[in-house]
Amino acid sequence: MLVRAATLEDLDTLVDWGKRLTDESPRFKKQGFDEKQARNVFAHLIDKHGSILMVTDEYSNPVGTLIGALDTDWRTGQKLAYEQGLYVLPEYRKSGAASDLIETFKVWAEMNKADRIQVGTITGIYAERTVKLYESLGFELVGYVLEMEV
Repeated sequence: MLVRAATLEDLDTLVDWGKRLTDESPRFKKQGFDEKQARNVFAHLIDKHGSILMVTDEYSNPVGTLIGALDTDWRTGQKLAYEQGLYVLPEYRKSGAASDLIETFKVWAEMNKADRIQVGTITGIYAERTVKLYESLGFELVGYVLEMEV
């Protein structure tokens, strides 16, 4: 597997995967998917931060993505790299693609002088397995996310 930075040419694929993720996730399915909003956010992150990664198979076909971002921690002023989404096509989920994306995101965060990285899972898709994957790559479980509709 090869990990590369996403380009604007990847926008259609990223939007398609956003739809697939939304359909697969019990939580996201209830919330819906705004294709225009997703396209705009993806374009901004690609253009301004280079923070969307794509992993490809041996034929250079994209099989997964990690959507990252940078911000400032309000408490400490530290630079925080965080994952907004991780998606790998179902047929590649045990191929090492997710690990490759996460490891590359760690390098990207270091190159962008992040002080910390935060990742998580809120999709309801293999949550325990995803947490174990992150822990195996050096992350520590430090809390929980709770949500409600208003």
